[in-house]
Amino acid sequence: MSLPNVSNATPLPDSLSDASSLSISIVVYRLDEAELALNLGTLRAACEQAALMNVALTLIDNSEDGSQVNALRALAERTSWPRASVLSGHGNVGYGTGHNLAIRAATTRAHLVLNPDVELDADALRAGLATLALPGVVLVGAVGRDSDGMPGFLSKRMPSVWTFFLRGFAPAWLKRRFDAQLAHYEYRDLPNDRVSNVILVSGAFMLCRIDALRAVGGFDERYFLHFEDLDLSLRLARQGRVVSDPRVTLIHHGGNSASRGFAHLRVFVRSGLRFFNTHGWRLF
Repeated sequence: MSLPNVSNATPLPDSLSDASSLSISIVVYRLDEAELALNLGTLRAACEQAALMNVALTLIDNSEDGSQVNALRALAERTSWPRASVLSGHGNVGYGTGHNLAIRAATTRAHLVLNPDVELDADALRAGLATLALPGVVLVGAVGRDSDGMPGFLSKRMPSVWTFFLRGFAPAWLKRRFDAQLAHYEYRDLPNDRVSNVILVSGAFMLCRIDALRAVGGFDERYFLHFEDLDLSLRLARQGRVVSDPRVTLIHHGGNSASRGFAHLRVFVRSGLRFFNTHGWRLF
């Protein structure tokens, strides 16, 4: 499918273009104020570029004791989000469960799941909403780059256990040896001039039709952290098309999930086991 001409784009369909058409949720576990300030500033610019001035933004405080609530409110005010909702007091309920709190309350037609460690490019939301308005599309993923400007591949094919070992644990020399396999998994062959159907979309940026999200029950709350975005992608694919749009671009500052200590690794492995048990095992 060829991309629309963005520079001469016609107005979006009414179902997705009115000022109440987008809600956004950001789950915050350990607040990095500088990082979130960048996120909210670029998010504001992208909303203005898309002519969305009354977006419903929800910040979810997933700290254990709810101690971030005042800082989140102050940060929202400072970054021109004075009417942002801040949900707090529920503790660290997990990534997907936190987003579900906002998804269930949304009254919009589209919803964006966004990581706090993301900087959106100015045209990301305008392009993403235009693609979400295409027939049958229920989920739009982004094209990312890391802090150094290197490609950060945010769409994926179905993983194998070996693939996850290579990405999370393998030394650099072993990754180089199996680079072709990693390239296939990471969709490095996606064209940059058209919207492409993909299998899996990263939870760093998931722009969804709210009716499709509700039809599948949002995130599966049995995943505390990791793999919940892959699981949601597969379930949303039963509702319509899951796509990547090369015009929806961002910087993702996220790090390596497997390098954050034993407790984090244990959560990662537990979620991986649930994912493969649910969607099928592939060793290689």
